[in-house]
Amino acid sequence: MSQNVQHKPAFLFLLLLYLSFIALGLPDTGLGVAWNQMRADFGVPLEYAGFITMTITVCSAISGFLNGKLLARYGTGRVTAVSCTLTALAIIGFSLSESYWLILLLAVPLGLGAGAVDAGLNSYAAENLSSKHMNWLHSSWGIGATLSPVILTIGITQFGSWKAGYGFIGVVIFCLSVSLFMTLSFWKQKQQGGAREEVREDKPWICGIAPYLSVMAYIIYVAVEGGIGLWLSVLLVESRGLELSAAGFLAGAFFGSIMIGRFLMGFIADALGNRKLIFLGLAISAAGSAAFFYQENVMIYGTGIILLGLGFAPLYPAMMHETSKRYGSGQAKKIIGYQVAFSYISLLTFVPLIGYIASRTTLEFIPVFTAVSVAALALVIKTLNQLT
Repeated sequence: MSQNVQHKPAFLFLLLLYLSFIALGLPDTGLGVAWNQMRADFGVPLEYAGFITMTITVCSAISGFLNGKLLARYGTGRVTAVSCTLTALAIIGFSLSESYWLILLLAVPLGLGAGAVDAGLNSYAAENLSSKHMNWLHSSWGIGATLSPVILTIGITQFGSWKAGYGFIGVVIFCLSVSLFMTLSFWKQKQQGGAREEVREDKPWICGIAPYLSVMAYIIYVAVEGGIGLWLSVLLVESRGLELSAAGFLAGAFFGSIMIGRFLMGFIADALGNRKLIFLGLAISAAGSAAFFYQENVMIYGTGIILLGLGFAPLYPAMMHETSKRYGSGQAKKIIGYQVAFSYISLLTFVPLIGYIASRTTLEFIPVFTAVSVAALALVIKTLNQLT
């Protein structure tokens, strides 16, 4: 009986981490749904949404770069709870805003908070949880990212305004931040052993090529996943002649495959280990990228798109979980922070660049870029495994 009582707080804390990852996905995908009504309310052009997204992304990257120092000084629990509160207040501010420029200003704390939560939660999960939980946590992020457009749509259609949707999301995240403050003792118990190791280190991780390869892997991965995510529908409609509805279905299937794949991969993650799981993902991705090339048959390249999603599924969480094993605790926190930061930078720079090159050459550049990226990522991972 006492053993069950002892395990109950740990279970509730783990549940809170899953809810945190769901909440992490909530602010990421709703702007596109809300923007048409927002820009009409504010009287601004369509492209002004890009400035909001850019501000959030840059500020999130800054938080990632500061991750190691913040966690070392204040601890993961405190940083995550404060950052979650900052995110919640920014989103609630969105729901109360009467000006585009106030939205743009609030994008700064939203990005700083979301980036810190992202890096902090990933650092904690990589260091303290098994690989299966790392995969399931990232699958949970997909639930939040899926729910966000639904919540904004309900706000607009049922309550007549995008503000209702943002208000609901903000309140949910604020309630989560209160829960995080209430569980600070659980974070501290896990981190007591790692504090001295952090003090011993004086930036040793900058020596050698391995940490740079760990970061490069994320630059490549986020570029190819983000590139497919943004430009897939354009490719399918304009180059391969699909109807918009069919293209939208395949684009949704790509993201759905990533979310479902992470859930399924979680069942075999601990048995295989991160390194085998990563190469399994790369092998499935390679098969998917080969099928993606085939333009003549929608069943073949459609299957390829789904295989790409399934193959990509374990890569982000497994690579990050392996970072905690490749390096010491203090080093891993710094490197994970940089992985998160450069993921945002890759999303901001390479994804538009892919579209620019495709518009100047051919949209079929996207499958070529996908295949080359999968091969390059496999080479980086193989080299990294040999070094660490």
